[in-house]
Amino acid sequence: MATREELYAAVWTEPLRKLAERFQVSDSYLARVCDSLNIPRPDAGHWAKKDAGKASPPPALPPAQAGEPTEWHPGGGVLVRRSMPRAKPARERKPKSARPKIHGLIQGAMGDFLKTRKLEQWWDYLKPYKRNLLDVTVSQPSLEGALTFANALFLALEAEGHRVGLIDRHYHGIWRRRAFGTGERPVQQDEYNQNDRSWAPNRLTVVYIDGHMVGLTLVEVAAPTLLRYVGNSAYVRDADYVVPKGRSRLATDTWTITRDCPTGRLRLMAYAPHCRVDIAEHWQENGKSRLLARLPDIVAGIEAVGAKMPALVAEGDAQLERERRQYEADERQRAIRENRRRIEESTRQSQEQLDALIRHWAEIKARSEFLERLEQDIARLPESERASLETRLALARELVGPTDPMPHFRVWRAPAERYTPRHFEEDE
Repeated sequence: MATREELYAAVWTEPLRKLAERFQVSDSYLARVCDSLNIPRPDAGHWAKKDAGKASPPPALPPAQAGEPTEWHPGGGVLVRRSMPRAKPARERKPKSARPKIHGLIQGAMGDFLKTRKLEQWWDYLKPYKRNLLDVTVSQPSLEGALTFANALFLALEAEGHRVGLIDRHYHGIWRRRAFGTGERPVQQDEYNQNDRSWAPNRLTVVYIDGHMVGLTLVEVAAPTLLRYVGNSAYVRDADYVVPKGRSRLATDTWTITRDCPTGRLRLMAYAPHCRVDIAEHWQENGKSRLLARLPDIVAGIEAVGAKMPALVAEGDAQLERERRQYEADERQRAIRENRRRIEESTRQSQEQLDALIRHWAEIKARSEFLERLEQDIARLPESERASLETRLALARELVGPTDPMPHFRVWRAPAERYTPRHFEEDE
């Protein structure tokens, strides 16, 4: 495992190729790791300039943003898929107008989304095999338009100084993805609904507004649509159905069903990824109104959501702290009750075992006294009767077995041997 600070110091100490050999990875892979951790790395001519004594000092390591990865495990996947330029002196930086036209999250996304699981019907949404993608849920015909809008949105946000990236979602942590469904109206849904088989990314798409994250998700709106069966397990929209000519068709050859089908209209959701903050805004296409034409208003709306985040996140963190303390108090009370129960149970079991030993010893003692009394009576009998009875007495002693109680007592377990009590500062 290597932290951001350790990897930053290493990439500015020796060339990336040698460092990659030490980690047993390729230099291109290690470069992507540096990009994923937001670590600046030397440009191609840095080491030649350093040998000549003309190299510029390394830039400072930027602080990690909330939700960003801070360490890398060799052999693990690259955490964030984005492109980062190599470190260059300030005089060589390109002007703002030279910003690339394709955002790093969009590069290659078209091919990744098209590598999808089999779609049973034409109205199914894409379910790509790769899950480390931006949060987009669309059908195949709308994929290009959705990525075009997402690219324009990400570039517009970063032009205003708001970085867009991916973060890991935590099933039991602070940050989580919110799902709103594909219906005409966004409805908060349970992200972990086992009956929902729709695709969902493994990471959250977020934009950083003044250091606070705002989650972004883009979906294609679906609407109930009347479909007609046309044979060969195929359906078409009933409005587009044309009765075939040239032959008769029985009424039983076709029928209609209603399904939620994608409409080609997009909806952008901006929400708080904090698990204790419930705030969300959405922008949706209706008729000829397209999201791309409303881009400035959408950027301003996302900034407005981000402006509300500091106070809401602070309250959410306070709520989590209260819940944590309550959970710890409840767990402590549970531990105290369990400790008492175990003490009482061990005492009861020990007492029951001891009582059983005492009863067993009473039986052994009665047998021993019985045999001793017989031995005394046999000793007073005539010699002619004594031999046979002594033989029978020996058989009886062999059947009764040892009469020493010590071996039975040795297996007895005291309460403290059954359970070691825990000691709390105060037994509430």
